[in-house]
Amino acid sequence: MKVIVLGAGVIGVTTAYFIAKAGHQVTVLEKNSSCSMSCSYANGGQLSYSHIEPWSSKTSLLSITKAAIFPSSFLGISNIFNREFLTWSYEFLKNSNAKKNHQNSKNIYALSRHSKRTLENLLKEETDLKFDYKNSGILHFYRDQKRFNAAIKEAEIHNSFGCKAQILNSDECIKKEPTLVKLYDENKLAGGIFYEADASGDSLIFTKSLEKICREKYGVIFEYDAEVKNIFTNYKSITGINTSKGVFVADKYVSCLGAFGNKLLKGIGIDTKIFPLKGYSLSIAADHQFIAPSLALTDSENKIVYSRIGNVFRVAGSVEICGSKTSENKSLISFLKTTVRSSFSDFGNFNEVSQWFGFRPFRPNSTPLICQVNKYQNLFLNSGHGSLGWTLSVGSADIIANLMDDKKSEQFAFLEEQEKEIYRV
Repeated sequence: MKVIVLGAGVIGVTTAYFIAKAGHQVTVLEKNSSCSMSCSYANGGQLSYSHIEPWSSKTSLLSITKAAIFPSSFLGISNIFNREFLTWSYEFLKNSNAKKNHQNSKNIYALSRHSKRTLENLLKEETDLKFDYKNSGILHFYRDQKRFNAAIKEAEIHNSFGCKAQILNSDECIKKEPTLVKLYDENKLAGGIFYEADASGDSLIFTKSLEKICREKYGVIFEYDAEVKNIFTNYKSITGINTSKGVFVADKYVSCLGAFGNKLLKGIGIDTKIFPLKGYSLSIAADHQFIAPSLALTDSENKIVYSRIGNVFRVAGSVEICGSKTSENKSLISFLKTTVRSSFSDFGNFNEVSQWFGFRPFRPNSTPLICQVNKYQNLFLNSGHGSLGWTLSVGSADIIANLMDDKKSEQFAFLEEQEKEIYRV
């Protein structure tokens, strides 16, 4: 069977891998000149299997509200009255009640747990897959005692799903990561929550390495500089993909286009409810001379994650509501730099810093669309992972490959329920 995958980010390449491994002939279409050039390029690097709190939770909403009030925060707003964003926001707020938040957390954890197991199996099978993988956990640290107490209560709820958390006081946090001593000495470290099941790694290197395996081991064809213009249908099935390099035809199709796939899919009557939220990152040189934290860290109050990836200290976070605007928000870059300096005793060489931004594909319930489209039986969706694209990529791809071979799992029945909501255009 011939399959076309749209998009060569970490979601698209992992999808291509699992479909090709199942014995199908796969072609990947990508508008950029190589894989992993968009949201997968320089993200936070964390495999946050335990970070299952939806952004629509009351705790996150409170953080976002406070950030909107203060000018120097993780939030930047330049296009809030955009009609698409207002519609998305309404759906977002509908997911903030306790019952929906609880169910969304359970669903995200089911996906993350599956992704962790699938990655472990992948690493055993593909021994050449190298990406600075560190399976040493992630520490969420807190400055404010009230915020820390609220996080502990949330962690206790997540523990009921099987998501194990270790509560640490400030002294125990320092033992885990000594570079937090600056906050400790200034009495700004209330404590932390350690998730031993979490990990980190370079999604760019991973994607490029897996792309090579796809080509050499499974014969996957990657068509770069092939921007998708529109999708052809006969109103019952997809008949072809029109691109800047011509029309490509297959038996089945998978859309992994992330933040900008919604506009294309609306052209055939599908609304994925994905809105782009721009995030920023810094890559700071770090070596034996310029030391940086070695343990992956999450600063929940400032929506920032920190990961040591080889000789790079990656700092990623911030949220900019600007639609598809591609200009850089200097205040958010400044916020990242200021927060790094104020948080750590050692943080690498600030004379060697590269800056980047990407558009996270967010859905109102923080749960990705991983499904077969009933309206077009040969179309599948694997998109809308928000800030967890790298975390959920491998598991999501495995689920799609199974769906394509008519193998459904009862534990992911909630994904089928989501599919019913995509036709309200």
